Parts: sequence; C-alpha cells; structure tokens
Amino acid sequence: MGEHVGIICPNAPGHLNPMVALADAIRTRGHRVTFFLLGASPASITAAGFEIVALGGDIFPADQYQAEFQKLAVLQDRAALKHTLAISARAAEAVLEVGPTVVRASGVTALVVDQASFPGGTVADQVGLPFATVCNALLLNPDPAVPPYFTHWQPRDAWWARIRNRMAWVGLNRLYAPILTRIQNHRRRLGLSVPADLSQVWSDTLQISQQPELFEFSRRELPKQVEFVGPLRLPGGYPPVSFPWELLDGRPLIYASLGTLQNRIAGTFRVIAEACDGLDAQLVISTGHGVTPQELGQLPGRPVVVSYAPQLDLLRRATLAVTHAGLNTVLESLSTGLPMVAIPVTNDQPGVAARVAWIGAGEAISIKDVTFQALRAAIVRVRSDPSYRMAAERVRDAIHTSGGAPRAAELIEQRLLLGA
Repeated sequence: MGEHVGIICPNAPGHLNPMVALADAIRTRGHRVTFFLLGASPASITAAGFEIVALGGDIFPADQYQAEFQKLAVLQDRAALKHTLAISARAAEAVLEVGPTVVRASGVTALVVDQASFPGGTVADQVGLPFATVCNALLLNPDPAVPPYFTHWQPRDAWWARIRNRMAWVGLNRLYAPILTRIQNHRRRLGLSVPADLSQVWSDTLQISQQPELFEFSRRELPKQVEFVGPLRLPGGYPPVSFPWELLDGRPLIYASLGTLQNRIAGTFRVIAEACDGLDAQLVISTGHGVTPQELGQLPGRPVVVSYAPQLDLLRRATLAVTHAGLNTVLESLSTGLPMVAIPVTNDQPGVAARVAWIGAGEAISIKDVTFQALRAAIVRVRSDPSYRMAAERVRDAIHTSGGAPRAAELIEQRLLLGA
C-alpha cells in the first residue's frame, strides 16, 4: 500500500516542471501525490493527473499571487530579487496560516518541499510529518567559500574573496529577514524549535539538488544530507509544442530564450538578433509568452520567432544556446552537450551563468552589459572554440549517470521511510 505524499513549491514553471517530474517518479513507485500551491491551478499539474489543493486562502488570493509574478517580467537585477523575496514573505504568511489545516485535512503522510518554499518545513513540523527538501534552483545553502547565488562571482581562494562572500551573504540575510521573522514567530507560538537562519528551515533528513555535482562550486560547509541527482525530467519529455519546422533552412541553429518570467525585455531580443545577423547560422527565438512575436516586429536576419518552443528538441539540433541562465534551460542545454552564451537577468541566474563560465561550457554577459558588439564576440568565440562544447559534454556525461527524478524518488522513499 503506497503512501500519500504532498508537494509544496512556488507556482512558477521553473519550479513546477521539475516537481512534476519528481511527482511522476514518486507515483511510479506506488504513491499518491498532491500539490499544495498558491495561485491559480496550473494546467500542467492537472494534465499530469495530480490533485491540487489551494494554499493562499484570503491571505494571498490566487489572482494577487499571479499578479505579483507578472510584475517580475519587467524587473531586473536587485529590483527583481527584492520583489521575488517580497512575494516569498507574503507567501510565507499564507502558507503558515493556511498550510497546516489543508495539509492535515488532505491526509498526506509526508511532504516534499521546494527549498525556496521556506515555510514548508514548518508546516511539516506542525502537522508532525517527515519532509524532504528539493532545490529546483541553485543550492541556496550558505557557505563563505561560495559566492551567493544572486552574484556573478566565481569562487576565489583569497582573503578578499572570502570577506566579499561573507558580506554578500549578510546582505542577503537582511533581505530574508521578513520571511525568517514570520517563521520564527509562528514556531515560537507553537513551542517548536526556532531557527536562527533560513538554513535551519530545510530538512535535516534529505536535501535533493537537481544540479549534477559537477555543476556546483566546491563547498566547505555542504550539509551531509545533500544529494546531487541531476535534472528532474519526465522520462517521456513534456507535451508536444507546435513549431514551424518547415521554416528551418538547414543552416547551423542558434536557439535563444529568456525564459518565462523575466522575459519582457524586447530590446534584448533585438540585440540577440543583431548579434547573430550575418553569421552562418539561423536564429530561433522563443519569447516565452513575455512579448508576442508581432510586438518584436521584423528583426535583423529574419529569425524564426515563436511565443513558445519545443525547447529540448531545438537544443538537440542547435550549435549554441543564448539563454537567460535559468537553471532548467541551462541543464537542458548541458544534457545535450550544448555550449551557451548566458545573459542572466536576476535571482539565481547570475550564479547559474557564473557556473557555466566556471566549468568552461560558455560565457556570461550581465544583462546591463549586453551590447551588439559584446554579444556577437561571445557568440563567435563559443561557436568557434571546441573547448566550450567539450566542457558541456563533460557535464552531459555527468547528468546521464546522476539518476535524475527516479533516483530522487528512491531517496525520498528511503529517507522518509515511505511504506516502512
């Protein structure tokens, strides 16, 4: 007889897509899975056959949650990071108030909580459930040897780098304070142990990262319960997406996407088109529904522009990806051995881009530094130097042996004693 597993995660594609893959792997092992989400019920979850229970109640209604995420599409850098954490603070209030009641009523026997859903572990503790943490973004765990995820820095073994890292972590903790305070106050009222920082809200039993270990900076303070399993992907891929394949003309393909959240940067799409114009390549742009192809108008080089693309199929055909450095897109690129030019926008994207450059699988250019000249030069270098592809292929090989969603589901079953 299987168990009933609940999943708490942000209602955003970069978190939902890997969690659907993990939920599918958990279900394959004979367990029932229910999602607990703020915001509107995503079609991808219901289409996959999973139940959804609303978390927001009157504290953070679905329409307000979705509206706050829409604002991210026009924000960049620290402004977007601050807005993301402001959403998280309001979400924490709703989850702490509504979560225990709906989780208890659902009858789940264990929880799987996204690392960015900071109050989820407290819900588990209040209801008396075992839980595992899953990091669908970069690892958020603090470590003075590692620059915080929102920076573009690479690790340096120097006194000034360690001081710089510590100061950045302190600054990030100040931004986390409204979230942490809500959790501390809630746990204090219940007589639960009170965390000194957010690293103590994650599971002390199991923390799963969908990064392959090769794609993480060397750490000094990594918790022993962290397991690197590689990308969480559905075995059969995602539902098919229509695409005008007949428009591909046989030239080497460059695929460009700025994701599905912070993607309303029409000027950047134009710069990408200008940078690729005149190269021996055909450009395909996916706008991610941020702007319509019609809004972009006629771009230099006449690239194929669509609102949404069959990304993995195109990455397999491409010679280069130009990406916002969202972790899911980067991992999909690396899983095909594809080098990249990364243009990070906000949140953990600068840290993802820094790791792409660190392993040698591409180059990174900050969104504020993107010009036609800088981007074109980076594209030419990455396409012409085989070392970039060789580095990407090393990560591809590591991904193929890291286990993915089936391994993550196995670890959850073992560590949370499901069915024991």
